Amino acid sequence: MKVAFPMLGLTGRPGGEKAITRLADALQKKGHDVTIFVPEGKWNRSYQPLSRVTEVKLTPIIGPVLPKIKTSKLVATDMLSALIPFAKRLQKFDAVVANFAPTTLIVKLGLGKNAKGYYLVQHDETLFFPRYSLEYWIARMSYRAFEDGHFFTVSGWLRDMIRERSGKEAIVIPPGINHEIFSPRPAKPHKGKQVMFMARPLKWRGIEVLLKAMEKVNREVPDVKLIATGKLEDSVRTSLPIEFINPPDEEMANWYSSVDVFVLPSLLEGIPAPPLEAMASGGAVVLTDCKGTREYAIDGENCLMVPPGDADALAQAITKVLTDDGLSRRLRSNGPKTAAPWTYERMERMFVEAFEKG
Repeated sequence: MKVAFPMLGLTGRPGGEKAITRLADALQKKGHDVTIFVPEGKWNRSYQPLSRVTEVKLTPIIGPVLPKIKTSKLVATDMLSALIPFAKRLQKFDAVVANFAPTTLIVKLGLGKNAKGYYLVQHDETLFFPRYSLEYWIARMSYRAFEDGHFFTVSGWLRDMIRERSGKEAIVIPPGINHEIFSPRPAKPHKGKQVMFMARPLKWRGIEVLLKAMEKVNREVPDVKLIATGKLEDSVRTSLPIEFINPPDEEMANWYSSVDVFVLPSLLEGIPAPPLEAMASGGAVVLTDCKGTREYAIDGENCLMVPPGDADALAQAITKVLTDDGLSRRLRSNGPKTAAPWTYERMERMFVEAFEKG
């Protein structure tokens, strides 16, 4: 079967991208002919999936209409420009897998008469866009765009959300992590206490809540330092010492194992992989009950879990892990056991089986 995955970028860094390409490659290994389409210039060629990657030259959208439509940069520069060029190529395929709300419009436009359309939902993507923007409404409508059994999603709460918004049934495909990289390793010594978090420029990531909590933590643990993974140097405002890092996965595993606590302060997540990576690496984890974490988090056993948006509760949990060596050892010991079933192999097997039945 000829299968296409239209994507609006391919860098190999975000966890969602990695999952998509792993699924595409799983179909390729099963004998399907798989092509990943990306806009010209949006593919980091150092990232080489097994599947064929084809760059597509976009058609610029010119005229007075766009300024009158509330959009984000994504719509203006990528999605609308990709509609016709992508759709022309998709018509030759037997199946096409949308994997981001803006690509659902591309898939519906380009799907051949007898072809099957699928949609992999990894988050409530209405959160990604300004409310009532064009992308927001496309995300809302995307949950109605495909048939039962042609929706795949990554967690139970997303399955329930799709059912509530569209009446459609989705198949849950639990994501995986790379256990060849993320596994316990000796901790690197450091001065003071280190608290690591993912610095991402989205309000629902809860960074403001974390920074507020860390001011409280610093009153109890004066030698604490923040380790931020990402590129938000200009956006993060804190009086605490902070170091920004952006390492490859192998180095990330060392950081997970070495810092005193990894914190996920998100308000809502589809199903976040970084806490699982930290657990697999033998790290101590504090996270929020942001729905997606319910799939694997057990408060007091493999993490400390607090309500999302509660800076006081988050501060108390972080302080407790930093000051209670017995608790830290228990979380570090139980983490790898929790992460063990969350493998790419399970994810790929379940996806291929469901896809071929569809």
